[in-house]
Amino acid sequence: MSDPTFSRSSINQYIVFNKNYNVLPVKIRLKGANDPGVINLNPGQQVVVGIQYNGNLAKFYYNNAVVQMIDLNNGAASDDLNAPNCDNNGYNTLRYDQGNPQGGLDVINFDVCTYKARFDDQDGIAGGPRAAFDQTIEGSAIKVSVRLADV
Repeated sequence: MSDPTFSRSSINQYIVFNKNYNVLPVKIRLKGANDPGVINLNPGQQVVVGIQYNGNLAKFYYNNAVVQMIDLNNGAASDDLNAPNCDNNGYNTLRYDQGNPQGGLDVINFDVCTYKARFDDQDGIAGGPRAAFDQTIEGSAIKVSVRLADV
């Protein structure tokens, strides 16, 4: 089954939503600005970052600064959403790093305008149980819902 598609002209936000997972200690890493404090994302809460384009190239923004990473475990290695076209990810993709030796998984590709409808973190986030990520389009956003994976 092929990945779902989107139109760059209609997507200008990325939303991380905690559906029913443990509290996620989210750290947004910014380029050239102080990182905001940890956002403890409880079930039912979300954090929103903006998406801006320069031609086809996407950049994520938070508090008017370029986002390098949306870190889901307060700075520990892995469990990171590496933003497109940044220091940690030179590609025009949003890449999830669950910490496996194979490297990250491109969960949104802004070159071909596709996204993964679902991806998993087998060893869990921030020491928690196995996690599932469901991505959907909601209005002008791609929203990822983080939930406990089906056993």
